[in-house]
Amino acid sequence: MHVAALVPVKFRFPGGLAPNARRVAVVGAFNGWDPSAHPLAQSAGGDWTAMLLLPPGRLIYGFWVDGMMWLDPEDEGRVPNAWGSEYSVRTIHPDDAPPHARSA
Repeated sequence: MHVAALVPVKFRFPGGLAPNARRVAVVGAFNGWDPSAHPLAQSAGGDWTAMLLLPPGRLIYGFWVDGMMWLDPEDEGRVPNAWGSEYSVRTIHPDDAPPHARSA
């Protein structure tokens, strides 16, 4: 049986987009759209980042910034949602996993 390895995925929200933000999180189906599940940490330079381990595939997500949804300015594309706006999209490739984490 082949089991796909989890892939480290870095999320980055540029601090300059919301310079007064107090809390930033990444949300998506992978965490039940729960803004408390994956908070980002703010660097000394002001950007917000987090590294998550996720399975390969198409990821639909957004950033939750002080209670409001934001798109990722570095995403690969957008898909419409049921509320008349969009979500960010990124493809996670299995080859992005470190060699020691790949399954045979």
